[in-house]
Amino acid sequence: MIYLDVLLLVNFLTAYFLLLAAGVLSGQHAAFIRMLLGSAVAALSALVLFVPEQPYAIQLLYKVGTAFLITAVTFGTANKVRLLTAACWYAAMNILIAGLALLVVLQTGTKLLQTGNLTVYLRVSPLLLVGLSAAGCLAVEIGARVLERRKPTPETIGVEVELAGLPVHLRAMLDTGCHLKDPITCLPVLVVSFPDAKNRLPETIRTYLMAWFDGKSPGEPPDGVRLRLIPCQTASQRSLLPGFAVRQIGLITPNGVLALGRSAVAFAPQSFGSDGYEALYGRDFL
Repeated sequence: MIYLDVLLLVNFLTAYFLLLAAGVLSGQHAAFIRMLLGSAVAALSALVLFVPEQPYAIQLLYKVGTAFLITAVTFGTANKVRLLTAACWYAAMNILIAGLALLVVLQTGTKLLQTGNLTVYLRVSPLLLVGLSAAGCLAVEIGARVLERRKPTPETIGVEVELAGLPVHLRAMLDTGCHLKDPITCLPVLVVSFPDAKNRLPETIRTYLMAWFDGKSPGEPPDGVRLRLIPCQTASQRSLLPGFAVRQIGLITPNGVLALGRSAVAFAPQSFGSDGYEALYGRDFL
């Protein structure tokens, strides 16, 4: 006998922990509401257990398709490479947890096992499955933090931004806590320190931002740019950073400028306190 409420709840909680782990392993961060939505889709996908047995090809297609759907709902589809990475890690963690649970079944000799359409239902304690998922997520989080501490200090990258028709070259540093996004395109933005970079900016942009941060009326945005207000939340406050929609942000490489497909840049009123860079970017930016 399968209890539907237990099946949905266990799959929801298990998927939540697995999505947390997949996010860490793929370098992505999802909002809490998206985590809940992704977990809900994962829980509903387990209902295929009640469907009559399908051909193997259809079963496999269903499992692959739901893995991509769950991770797409959770992390979005802006970065296809990261979506593929998250989907693969999510599927791998699913297989690992199923294997550990099967190991428990084999060791205890219980026959409380039911399968259907590549979905496994183990009539063991729900706390065991949720606990294994939570332990796996915790292990991934600890491992990621330990490995991150051992990494060498990341080097800055050169980026080219077109502002008011002129190319502006900046140095940017990775900031894992930077999750700012353009509210129009939902793409990650480059965060630039105005005090650190103002001497590199076109005169019209510099004058506009100086008026903005001084609390004066800046008037209309300079020609060639469109104003963007980027929501920013820190540990102490929430604010709106002025920014601009730009035609392109590119990565400066030895072979030229590589377009990143990003379309907005935000300006912070404070200095980042370093002579080595003027801008910050998050994990999702590259």
